[in-house]
Amino acid sequence: MNIHQWLKKERRLWHKHFVPSLIAGVAVAILTLLFEFNAFNVVLFASVGASAVILANLRSHHLTKLRTAIIAYVIAIIVSTGVFLLNLLHNFDPAFNLFFVIFGIAILLYLLDSFHPPAITAGASFILLERPVIELGYLLIAIIVLLVLVRFAAYIFSQHLPLREFYEEFVREF
Repeated sequence: MNIHQWLKKERRLWHKHFVPSLIAGVAVAILTLLFEFNAFNVVLFASVGASAVILANLRSHHLTKLRTAIIAYVIAIIVSTGVFLLNLLHNFDPAFNLFFVIFGIAILLYLLDSFHPPAITAGASFILLERPVIELGYLLIAIIVLLVLVRFAAYIFSQHLPLREFYEEFVREF
């Protein structure tokens, strides 16, 4: 491979990964502007950042579809809310809370065939931060909007996929 071929290959790789990474980074930066940035939120922002990178970089596949990510985050919110409400009755040790959250989310993700690991991390951050239920709802809406916008931007600016295929992100594929 001569230098011209190598440069051409590197340019393609650069363009193939630069725009998706830029989309993911901008999206998570916007989310951090909407919510208070503190040490506790770093776990949540890292989780959402991982989801944004997954959705911005990969072509459509069952485990990287927008539908899968949204279902996973909804499961994370539901399980975290359940553990939060359980703690109103009996204050469990953080280790038990993490066990309940991680086990509950993971088993439901497997059972519902919506495996998206960053949602497990988000669920852990929700319970560690002891957020009120209403704030979890706001976070869920913000995360879903962010993920939809990231995937939409990937369709337009990165993957150059036809928009008529965007609806397929919301259907189950086997």
